[in-house]
Amino acid sequence: MTTDIPPALWDSLPALRDRLADANGLLFCTDFDGTLAGIEIDPDAPALGEDNLTALERLRDHDRVDVAVISGRELADLRERVGIDGIDYAGNHGLELHRDGESTTHPIARRRRRDLDTIVADIEERLDDTDCFVEDKSVSATVHYRTAPERENEVHDVVETAVERVAEGGFELSTGKEIVELTPTVAWDKGDAVSLLVADHDGWLPIYVGDDTTDEAAFRELSEIGLGIHVGTNPETAADYRIEDPDSVTRFLDWLADEGLAALDSRGAA
Repeated sequence: MTTDIPPALWDSLPALRDRLADANGLLFCTDFDGTLAGIEIDPDAPALGEDNLTALERLRDHDRVDVAVISGRELADLRERVGIDGIDYAGNHGLELHRDGESTTHPIARRRRRDLDTIVADIEERLDDTDCFVEDKSVSATVHYRTAPERENEVHDVVETAVERVAEGGFELSTGKEIVELTPTVAWDKGDAVSLLVADHDGWLPIYVGDDTTDEAAFRELSEIGLGIHVGTNPETAADYRIEDPDSVTRFLDWLADEGLAALDSRGAA
């Protein structure tokens, strides 16, 4: 990862336009929370705005563009929340995939579901008298403490103890924006999900937009072949460019669905 904040995307749109004009097509991948929608205390609150919906549908309808939404959310929740047919989805950081109309779950994640249920029950019991809560996502779980940030150390201790008691080494812990995530110990992440999609799009320009630490795997995957766009100002990122916030993502999607598609079409017209 670089220690320098990557350049602003807006200063680089001419270069992006040139790359689209040279590409066979566009593979557009994006995170959901903190990217297509703002971060909310209640995980049920974020929704896809009308402007983003319209832009993503315009991208989807182009014959040389494929769209994928890749998130830490459970696949079923993600698909319902985005609500766009004809695109690919990856839930639980890629452990669940909906691709070419079919849904699959990583076999190791599926086998560890019973252990996860036990861990979640233990965490819920120990945090019962706090404002913290557990979001059960079928094959993974997220412990939220945004309403009680002062309990950060306590939450981490509770989660680590529960995992060690039930399935030591069976789950990995990662941190995000006032959350702790538990995922099965599997050599698979958002970068692997993106790699799977890229393999089907030879000569296409892949773009990934995301805001969280879990998106870094996707940025690294595209470092030589595509573009990563970090949402925010975190300097510890492997992304090529940065964009300010979800509102700016909406602005970029509007540009991509207009000038970006025009640049892509210019290849066929040349």
